[in-house]
Amino acid sequence: MEKRTTKATKPPEPTQLIILKEKFKSELLERIAKGEEILRKDIQTNKDFKQLQSDYSSWHDYNLELLKQSFNEPYNEYRKSYSYTGNWSGMILRSGRTSSTQALKDLTNKFNSKINNLKKLVQKIDLLKSTEVEAANDDSHDEQKLEKSQVFIVHGHDDLTKLETARFIEKLGFKPIILHEQASLGNTIIEKIENYSNVGFGVVLYTPCDTGFKKGNETDLRDRARQNVVFEHGYLIGKIGRKNVAALVKGDVETPNDISGVVYISMNKDWKLDLAKELRSSGYPLDMNKVI
Repeated sequence: MEKRTTKATKPPEPTQLIILKEKFKSELLERIAKGEEILRKDIQTNKDFKQLQSDYSSWHDYNLELLKQSFNEPYNEYRKSYSYTGNWSGMILRSGRTSSTQALKDLTNKFNSKINNLKKLVQKIDLLKSTEVEAANDDSHDEQKLEKSQVFIVHGHDDLTKLETARFIEKLGFKPIILHEQASLGNTIIEKIENYSNVGFGVVLYTPCDTGFKKGNETDLRDRARQNVVFEHGYLIGKIGRKNVAALVKGDVETPNDISGVVYISMNKDWKLDLAKELRSSGYPLDMNKVI
C-alpha cells in the first residue's frame, strides 16, 4: 500500500520593512507632527468639529495605507495594532444621546491613542527587520535619501529673521523645517536633529544673539551667533555636504574663520537672490521668478 505523504506547512514569512528604516522613520514623524497639528486646532462650533472629524479621517486613512505599503505583508501586525488602538476610547454605556462635548472628548482620545501608537513604533524601528540594506554613511551623500522638497533652518534667538527666512522658503515652494516646531517623542536635541535633518539643503542663521571676545583682548567685544548654531552648522556640513549648506549672516556677526569653502551670505545685501541660487545649484527645482 502506497504511503501518503504530507507536505510540511511552510511557516509564514516574517514581517519586514520594504523601504529604508530612515525613510520609514521620517514618514512616521511627519504623520505624528501632522496629527498633533490637527489636534491643536481650536474647536468652538459644530462646523469646527465636523472639520476635525474629516481631518482625522483623512489622516487616519493615509496612515493605514502607509503601514500597508511599507511592509512585505500588507495586513501586518503593526497595521493591525494601529487600526485597533483607540477604538474603545470613551466607549462606555451612556443613556440618551452623546453630548457634543463628550463626542469631542471621545474623538480627541482616539486621535491621541493613534498618535501614541505611531510614536511607539518609531521608538522600535531599529529593531525591525528590513529587506533594504541601509547605505553606509560616507562622503557621497546619496541624493536619493535627501528630501529635495524641504529645507532645514538652524537659528538662534532672532525670531523675526527666522520667520522671514521660513516664509521665503515657503514662497519658493519648499517646506521649512524648524526644529522646535517638530515632534520631540522624548528625544534629546541631537536626536531630533538627526531625525529631521534628512533634507537636501540647510540654511544656518548667524544672528547677533551673543557677544564674546578672544582671551586677553577683553575690550574687543564681537557679536556672535549662539553656540548651538555653530554646532548645528558643522553637523549639517558633515551630514549633507558642504555644497548643500548656506549661512545667512546678519550684521557684523563673527563667523568661524578656519573652515574653507563654506558659503556665507550677507543679509545686508540681496540675500534672497543669493540663497535661491544656492538652492538651485544644490538641485532644488526652483522658479527664479518667485524670488522677485
